[in-house]
Amino acid sequence: MLFSIEDICNKLQSTERRVKIAALEELQRKCLDNQVPGKDVQEIYDELYLHLLKCYSDRFESVRDKSVETVNAFVERLPPNDFHLLNIVSALRERLGQQETVEESEEIRLVLVQQMAKLVNRFIETGNKTSLQGCTTDIIVILAKVLKDPYPAVQRQACTCVAILASSSDSYTFEKHAVPLAKALYGMLNHKHSNARIAAVNALSFVALHIDASRDSLSRLLMEVSPLLMDAMPLVRRECGELGIRLLLELKDRYSYFDRLIPLVLCCLKDESPEVRDYILPLWIKCGKKYYEENEAELSKQEIADIVPSNYPTSVKRPTIGCRAIVQRSLRLLKLITRESSDWKENVRLHSLKLLYQFVLHAEAAMTAKFFEIYPDIARCCRDNDNIVVQEAFNLADLMGRLLNYDDWCEHGFEGLEKNAKEGYLKCFYYMYTAAINVKFEDNLRLTKLLVEPDFSQTLKTDFQLYILNMVDTVLDKTEEESKLLADENPKYNAQLNELYKNCYCCTMKVRALSLESEQTNAEELQSKGSKILERIVVRYGFSLDDLHEKFFNDALEYVDNIDAPLDDLSEPILLFYGLLKLGKLREPYLLNIQQKVKTVFTMCADESKIKIFTAVSIAMLEWHNTIRRPLECSCALLRGFIDAVVEPCIVWKAGANAEAMRSLATATLCSLSQGAAEEARYILPSLAKYIPSLLEDNSVSTRHYAVKCLNNFGAVNLEELKPIAYGCLQRLDDASSGIRILAASVIPKLEPALIDVPAGMGGEGDKKMAYEHDIWQTFVKKCLELMFLHYDGPDLRLRAVLKGTIMEMGKRYPEICKESYESILNTTCNSINLKELEEELALIK
Repeated sequence: MLFSIEDICNKLQSTERRVKIAALEELQRKCLDNQVPGKDVQEIYDELYLHLLKCYSDRFESVRDKSVETVNAFVERLPPNDFHLLNIVSALRERLGQQETVEESEEIRLVLVQQMAKLVNRFIETGNKTSLQGCTTDIIVILAKVLKDPYPAVQRQACTCVAILASSSDSYTFEKHAVPLAKALYGMLNHKHSNARIAAVNALSFVALHIDASRDSLSRLLMEVSPLLMDAMPLVRRECGELGIRLLLELKDRYSYFDRLIPLVLCCLKDESPEVRDYILPLWIKCGKKYYEENEAELSKQEIADIVPSNYPTSVKRPTIGCRAIVQRSLRLLKLITRESSDWKENVRLHSLKLLYQFVLHAEAAMTAKFFEIYPDIARCCRDNDNIVVQEAFNLADLMGRLLNYDDWCEHGFEGLEKNAKEGYLKCFYYMYTAAINVKFEDNLRLTKLLVEPDFSQTLKTDFQLYILNMVDTVLDKTEEESKLLADENPKYNAQLNELYKNCYCCTMKVRALSLESEQTNAEELQSKGSKILERIVVRYGFSLDDLHEKFFNDALEYVDNIDAPLDDLSEPILLFYGLLKLGKLREPYLLNIQQKVKTVFTMCADESKIKIFTAVSIAMLEWHNTIRRPLECSCALLRGFIDAVVEPCIVWKAGANAEAMRSLATATLCSLSQGAAEEARYILPSLAKYIPSLLEDNSVSTRHYAVKCLNNFGAVNLEELKPIAYGCLQRLDDASSGIRILAASVIPKLEPALIDVPAGMGGEGDKKMAYEHDIWQTFVKKCLELMFLHYDGPDLRLRAVLKGTIMEMGKRYPEICKESYESILNTTCNSINLKELEEELALIK
């Protein structure tokens, strides 16, 4: 011996810290010195182990730390020994396994747990696992305590020790300890440190292999781990997937737990992090391979007819037949998954949909039988408040449309739509139907009949409206071949195709009408998409959009019903009628229908509704020349009937603010008529001449404005009716509105008297009547020119410019009257500079 063991013993029992540290360092040097034989090291430890282990409870922290370090050095040199193992574990239990915390130092607790892990690992690596059985109970007691340690590093090291011990022990020995350890580990699953959560899940993956599967303990373990699939840290989610993989590969009763285990794996396959997906996918393939080998007799037969679906998504790699078989035998789990899709937490709903996606991807056509169960839940998610959840629901619906058997799910899909005219059901059905192939023409026709119903295409929800148009667009895509049959005039399909296009047209027109003046952000998109759909139908028929309106607009008007009530301007029937009028305009095939509905609105609906509809009529009248594609005689007859029924009753003066507004709109319609139906106006407007004088004197500025403006194209009127109109127009030169004054000055030359023209040689009373009318008209012209000369001397420069043009025009027609009027006014005024300047430009009055 190179040193005295007795001396070392005395030093280790000293009360001085330095002496103890020096002794421990000397022992450590001897142990680490490779020149010292192992036999001597064994002898030294046999003599001193009690003193060394006693230092574990020394009052000095440095002494305790050094003693653990020294014992670790001896453990490295000594062969495994059951006696020494029991002694060390007993010492560790004294320091770590008590109910109260004996070791106050976090760092010392950490090195003590590390020492225990080192001991366990060493005995396992050297093939002495049976030696651990004698102290397993003490080790479990220690681990159960330190797993609750407030120091995260201690907890993580304890988890490592649990994993080592559980992975090397047989179930017969470890089974009774598995549940207590699992319960201790559950507390770490919510640890604030992600590394602690990872360590806990890893340890549980080994402990779970020893839990009695016939009881509820394993189910609870899986239930405790499952929430971590939504953990914010990718490595935590990956560890959950690895736990599922380990149990799928090694759990004895794994077939009974497939439905509980595969969600742990499938969620990782749809994880947002590539790190998680790329790590779990090869392991999942390994699980599928093992299952295939275990059931090769059955699966090999299926593999022969295992053809990739023709509509399989191009961006997705098809799972192996073994992986698909595992999922297909676990479809009873769907009810539990879909229940989570309605959870109040967004991440839970998203997690549920991602899991459903993987189930559909693996189950493929086998999932068809479960469609009716999950349809309502997916439909609800399609209208979720969170866009991420909605997008995932769309992806899921698209995959279902591709992989599920169309002939089997379409009936359930239609039933869902018919019973639930809701946005979610429509969106879900849209993505499935769009992705599906081999859709029958009868189904397309059935779908358009459903969409044209008021519950669908007459909604005011803009997002719902968008999917109505999307659905119509899809129907047109899927009926491309049938349109060729129509072009060939195949009688079998003509009637059905006409009905389908009619429904598509009505759906589109109703959606566009209801969103025409919407303040929603997608209103412009709806109009644009609707226009493109109409263009597609036009191309199918091979004629113009005008022809399409004339063919089907009457059918769209039939949906404007229930207007015989006091509806306000924001009610759906009024909005629909207003939009249709602005979009379809006035056309001969449905002019009478519009006329009747307008009259009903004017009779039954609220005042603001009457004004709204009349506004649309006035706007539509501007397009009369373009929309009424009929000969002049026929067009005049149509226009006269419409004006007599709709406009004329509103021109008559009535008291009240609403009557004034209606009168103004009626006058605006006449003004639109004079512009949009210029040729017809000269035949129609003279019949309304009796109303114009009162309109020119109306209290409403807009009514007076429109009344003056419609005289631009009024046509020839007999002198008796023209007189009050002409003088009323002259009076507008003194109107309070400058715009009306200017407009009146420009309109006066356009007034046309229908003077009597007696053929030559008739003589008698005819000549007298003609002379009389000419005198009356010239009197008006003289009065008109005098008044314009007077106003020309006024301060309004814009009015003066218009008057100048009017005077010059009338001067060319009536030079003598113009000169006479000028001189008369000039004599009655004093120093009229403006009139003098005008004289320089009008040669005829010089």
